[in-house]
Amino acid sequence: MRKFVSFSVAALLIASVVFFTQAQQMSDKAQLGRELFHDPTFKGTLSPTGKKAATGLSCANCHADFDETEKPDGLIRAGHSVIGVPKRGSAKGGMIAGANFARAAGGGGFCYEHFLQRVAPADVNPTAIPEEHAEALMAYFEAITGDKEGPQFKIEMLDNDAKAAAGEKIAAMKGDSKNGWQLFGRACVVCHPTPKKAGIGSQLVRSRPPRNIDTTMTRWATKIRGGGSLMPFYASDILSDQDIADILAFLREQMEATAR
Repeated sequence: MRKFVSFSVAALLIASVVFFTQAQQMSDKAQLGRELFHDPTFKGTLSPTGKKAATGLSCANCHADFDETEKPDGLIRAGHSVIGVPKRGSAKGGMIAGANFARAAGGGGFCYEHFLQRVAPADVNPTAIPEEHAEALMAYFEAITGDKEGPQFKIEMLDNDAKAAAGEKIAAMKGDSKNGWQLFGRACVVCHPTPKKAGIGSQLVRSRPPRNIDTTMTRWATKIRGGGSLMPFYASDILSDQDIADILAFLREQMEATAR
């Protein structure tokens, strides 16, 4: 009995130490970073109108702030988890590195301008993110990373020719519409609430199908794999070619149903 009580007290003490340590790690700056990560207004600093209008997206729409392998939540995000960001040292295929890496919030500065404010990729300045916000995001990334390494991956930056080739290849594949519906629900509904309803993204299936569905399928396959406008690209380690073909099969099925 004494051994059991001693063990319970020890376990409680260990749990208390872990909790206290985690609380210490989440400083006020890290907490601000956490709030910014989930807030599409970026603490109200993004304008809802004007040249750089807020899109309604947040960092959390495309990136998890937890280990998706250990604790999957069923969603498929375009970006990888931010666990391990401080240890990467570069982002956007090496385009953001050195002193700019921390100043750009580990690459978050690119998303801050492009995905949250519609700035064209060619005009994005990843260090335009307010320094206070960049520091807060990095503090949050450091707090949740701890001694974890984070996901291992290689960024696939495709040029226009590679995007087109990938789109044509995928569009020619046979897909499973039932699996495509499940994948659509896990990967696409953040921006496309349903195929027939617009959200941040456009309405995909309209009352009349496009004149050439095959051409539309190729265009969509190209955008899913290569990105475009506010559409983030889905790398092959997140959505395989077959996954995308299945999503397209589901959307084709929906389109063809409108023509009956």
